[in-house]
Amino acid sequence: MATDEQREAFRHALRHNREQRGLTQRALSRAIGLTNSAVWQWEQGKAIPRPEIVAKLEAALDLGPGVLSRLLGYLPITQPPDKATMDVLEALQADPKLGERERKLLATIYRELVAQREAGQSA
Repeated sequence: MATDEQREAFRHALRHNREQRGLTQRALSRAIGLTNSAVWQWEQGKAIPRPEIVAKLEAALDLGPGVLSRLLGYLPITQPPDKATMDVLEALQADPKLGERERKLLATIYRELVAQREAGQSA
């Protein structure tokens, strides 16, 4: 059972990461195969998702295993992702010295650098 503080941290992190990626609640709900109402309830703190749904949220939001699940006291469900990508993005979210603006800017720069590198390797 998650505490009120855990619920609050989760709901803010979920909304922040969804908005940072330019997703609506509807788009995120479709990406994980649930209703728009479920995402709304989580972001309002009215409900919390099960651990396996949190893992789907992390994947849909390009977050590392545990970024959201740890906020609710869940152990992360590991997947075979590109660990280097997730470590950088997870570190940005966890760094208390960074504000919202700085996190968003650094995440955007990082994603652009990765995209440029991948484009260069395929050329």
